[in-house]
Amino acid sequence: MSFISFIGCAVDRHEPLRRKVKWDGKHYVGECRHCSAAILRVGHRKWRKRED
Repeated sequence: MSFISFIGCAVDRHEPLRRKVKWDGKHYVGECRHCSAAILRVGHRKWRKRED
């Protein structure tokens, strides 16, 4: 993981692993490519950490 990616994840700006993104019936959910956190799409190219 690069230092820039670490900063993005630290401020809750994640990037998904595209092959693991799924539609759960309400939202797109996936896994962050840098920190492996469970993430949720909140807008176009905007991903945040899931709370559940």
